[in-house]
Amino acid sequence: MNDPHSSSPRRASTWLAILALLLAGAVFAAQWVRERAAANAPLAASAAASSQHPLGAVSSDRLLRIRVRDSVDGGALDANVSVHPLDAGAQVRALAADPSVRGARSAALAAGEYELRIGAAGHQRLSTRVRIDAAQPLPLTVWLPPTVSSDALDRLALKAAACARCAVFSGRVFDAASGESLAGASVRSSQGGRTRSDRDGYFELPAQLPVDASAADALPATLDLTVESPGHRGRVFAGLPLLNDARALIVDLEPGQGLTRSDRRHVQQRARASADLQRPMPAADAAQARADADAAARPLDPARPATVARAQALAAQSANVPVPASIRVGTNCSGRSCSSVSVYAFEDYVGRGLDEEWIASWNPQSLAAGAVAYRSYAAYYVAHPINSRYDICASTSCQAFDGDSVSATVAAAAATRGVVLTRDGASAAFSEYSSENNAWDDPSDGLSCVNTDLSCGNGRNGSPRNGWPCLSDEVGRGRGCFGHGRGMSQWGTQRWAANNGRDWRWIANHYFNGNNAPAGQRNAYLANDGAGPGPGAVVLDDFETGVGRFDSAPTYSGSTVGISAASLAQRDCATRRNGACSLRVLLKDDPGVASAWSVRLLSGGGTPANNVELIRAGGRVGLWIYTGGSGLRAALSVDDSDGTERSVERAIPANQWTYLEWTLADDAHWNAWAGASNGRIDAAGVRLDAVWLLREQTSFDVNLYLDDVQIVH
Repeated sequence: MNDPHSSSPRRASTWLAILALLLAGAVFAAQWVRERAAANAPLAASAAASSQHPLGAVSSDRLLRIRVRDSVDGGALDANVSVHPLDAGAQVRALAADPSVRGARSAALAAGEYELRIGAAGHQRLSTRVRIDAAQPLPLTVWLPPTVSSDALDRLALKAAACARCAVFSGRVFDAASGESLAGASVRSSQGGRTRSDRDGYFELPAQLPVDASAADALPATLDLTVESPGHRGRVFAGLPLLNDARALIVDLEPGQGLTRSDRRHVQQRARASADLQRPMPAADAAQARADADAAARPLDPARPATVARAQALAAQSANVPVPASIRVGTNCSGRSCSSVSVYAFEDYVGRGLDEEWIASWNPQSLAAGAVAYRSYAAYYVAHPINSRYDICASTSCQAFDGDSVSATVAAAAATRGVVLTRDGASAAFSEYSSENNAWDDPSDGLSCVNTDLSCGNGRNGSPRNGWPCLSDEVGRGRGCFGHGRGMSQWGTQRWAANNGRDWRWIANHYFNGNNAPAGQRNAYLANDGAGPGPGAVVLDDFETGVGRFDSAPTYSGSTVGISAASLAQRDCATRRNGACSLRVLLKDDPGVASAWSVRLLSGGGTPANNVELIRAGGRVGLWIYTGGSGLRAALSVDDSDGTERSVERAIPANQWTYLEWTLADDAHWNAWAGASNGRIDAAGVRLDAVWLLREQTSFDVNLYLDDVQIVH
């Protein structure tokens, strides 16, 4: 046994086996490295420069794929993307552009939480969070809105409005794999209309509404839109609502053959064709919402005077609730399970998604009330995400969403920008709503009532068993229940607005706090409301005794275009919001100019020394404004230390006083305009330069009224 020669054959075979295993392992490792390098070529170059963390050295790394696109037209953007670890374990192994896909990045990340910061020339900057764990990250698309709002959709809407039964569909067509626009794509409608995309992939296609499209309680008629391009799988958008408006689509075509059909009927049309549970909530989410509502309801005990004062403060809309800057939307969803993520600027999400829940042909006040509920629902989920990958899903299991945009609902979101419902004065409330909340189930209407608690009776809304007390709602009388009875009735908002002349504030307060009579979960009030600036306001010009600093004619500035010298700005005491008088601005068209109107209404003649200093820290600038015309927008310009910054534009709703406001320290509110400006307020103290009034070209006279131009600290 101890003879050394007797064991040498066995030793040789053992060493040979070990050598074979080592060689096999080396071949396998080399093959694995080649495959990973081929799949992640852009990252490999970046990783080669890193001697500390070469790509693939840590098997737990995950590859995050990021695409950056323009949220208005879908075009790929050459963006700046930076990734910032937020906890001790998070490490960025590599970050590089993907040359095969326009606007794409890939990042190799260790497990942990990160903040992504994304910016592109001419676009608003966004940031979002990403958590990397054992699962493969979902593909992420970041949709950046342009810093200067586009008026293309408004122009198409005006084109549709010029014909009482016209609709306009437009959009851009892209290769989904490369991000390149597709020229010559065929676009046809089920009405027989045909066109082709131009070299930028852009198309426009008109359509006709049926003669009876104005029926009061009818859902909109629909058409199918088919988009095809050689070498790509075509797409059929089935059941697109026909509206006397403009809809803009972003169409991505995958390489391949055949057709993919997507059901684009409005959520209420789909619900009528099948049982719809009206955004059912998982038990954990429902419990959280009830707990939040109960916690807010307890302090509102009418027997306690201190809490009554708090309720009155909320009812006066003085609450200032933070609104998210962005939202992570789970897309391509089945229920709440989604296979990709899109990040939108929060207000962009509201404007682009509202038409999926509210019917875009409804009264503007109904749409504005819907925007408040839609925004609040989304803000609640940003604070209570449904999982670590996305805040909210795009299906009816959360809140229906699609990246299309319709002019009317974009305008409704702009008119209520930032307004949310709150129960505690500090956070957004969970704002439930459903189609028809009348507490009577019509056995003959064929609609599915999902309210199991119809104890309130006909002409009333509510579900007391679920914490929503009965509410008198006569506009629903005789309408069968087609909802869950909780919160806002969508059809009710339309009837209150169209048939009873109620504005969006009244409608929201009606459904969510019983018109300032809170009870149970019906105890949410409007926050961040344009009904006023809240405490701390200092009025710069109230126009009670004259025009104040606005003593220049509307055409005085060389930056003004489109209006004639007959335009004027003068004190007016017939129309006002506060006090006895306001500033009337009459804008008359210059027939020799075909440009859109852009009016720079100077404050203090545009000289900084003539204007009051505005403090950046915590400072906001706002004004009351009224117009009888549609399609108008307002902005401000501010003299900063490096030039003059111009604010983002705000839509001005017609026929109502609206308070518009901009925050000096919020970079998303400002764009570069003149001098060496950089699109943000840098100086600690700045001065108001002008109020801007903007509109598409028109030959009609337009009257606007300004009141109480003010600052808030």
